[in-house]
Amino acid sequence: MVGAYAAVSFASVTAPKTLWSANPVTITFSGSAGSGSVGEDVKCAPKVTDVVFHTSVSNPTKMSLTVSPIGEASCGPAPDPVTVTAHCLVAAPACQGTYTGTVTILQGYSTIPPSLAVTIVVT
Repeated sequence: MVGAYAAVSFASVTAPKTLWSANPVTITFSGSAGSGSVGEDVKCAPKVTDVVFHTSVSNPTKMSLTVSPIGEASCGPAPDPVTVTAHCLVAAPACQGTYTGTVTILQGYSTIPPSLAVTIVVT
């Protein structure tokens, strides 16, 4: 039983974590502009390989959220710049409002927490 506890404790200590330069972030833009972006730096500890960025948004019929690049060969202790962009999918007046989104780093089927919380404000 002590061995099992030690194994679980060790696994939780060595599980990869993400560090965003700012979390949460807000992207604000006018509906007539159609999109807005924010730059972020991301680090992972310990280093992980072959990661992809997965996005979700509260109203995917009106708004999309993308990350560039879409993934990385490795994510480690050195900061890697990424750009998070929100795009209106409907005409400017119908796009106005506030949306929430997330950017999650995945390695295979595993999530590397925490996700980046994104608030999108369209004026």
